[in-house]
Order: sequence, then structure tokens, then C-alpha cells
Amino acid sequence: MSLFDIGKVCVFSEFKARVTVNGEPLKNAVVIRRWEWLEPQQDRTTTDENGYFTFPAAFERSIMNRALPIELVIAQGIYVETEGEVKKIWSNSKREPEENAELGGQPINLSCELTNDMKITRQYGSIMNTLCTRSE
Repeated sequence: MSLFDIGKVCVFSEFKARVTVNGEPLKNAVVIRRWEWLEPQQDRTTTDENGYFTFPAAFERSIMNRALPIELVIAQGIYVETEGEVKKIWSNSKREPEENAELGGQPINLSCELTNDMKITRQYGSIMNTLCTRSE
């Protein structure tokens, strides 16, 4: 860790996924990433012709939150706009400042079938609600 990393928190790790509907790629769909730590933030991207999208890791800084023994909780969400509706495909409460903490140190690389039901998991130390599964 360098002096430039003081107070730096990964609020959302790099997020890669493929979105499908009934097994077919969801092309050119808007994907929204939202998180809230110090204040609500969001950004957008679109799926490619094969349903893939990627968000780079997002970082914020706060000396106060890193210097004091305060519990870290970052609300995260990924949403897909399709046929005029916005559908949540992922929500999580990130509780560690390190990159890739969402999946216990593993990169986020998912397959998201929109016809799947959302499922709650506590596998990685926080409550995650998603219709996506890990891709290998």
C-alpha cells in the first residue's frame, strides 16, 4: 500500500457478466450499476451482441472511514433495462474495502439468465441476492 492508497476503498469490484433471456443473449440492453457508501452513485453500460457487459472497479476515498474503526457497509446493485422495464439482477452489501471481496477474493464473472428467480446467499460473508451464477 502506498501513500496514494490511504483512504481508498473499492466500492464495487470489476463486474463482468453475460445476460441471457431463455438462453439467448440480451443484445444492446442498458445495464445500470448503483452503489451507496458516502453518497449514491451510478454508471451505465450496454450489453454487446453476445449479451456481455463489463464495469471497471470503482473506488472512493474517505480518510475518516479508513482511520476509525467503523463498520464498512456499501450497498450495491446491478439492474438491466429490457422491454421498458428495469430488472434487478444483483444486490449485495460489500463489507470489506479490498477489490473482489464480494465473492471471497474471486473476480466477479457471472452468467445472468433473466428468467431465473432471485436467490439469497450468504456464502461470501454478506447477504447477496441475485439471479446470476458464477461463470468459470
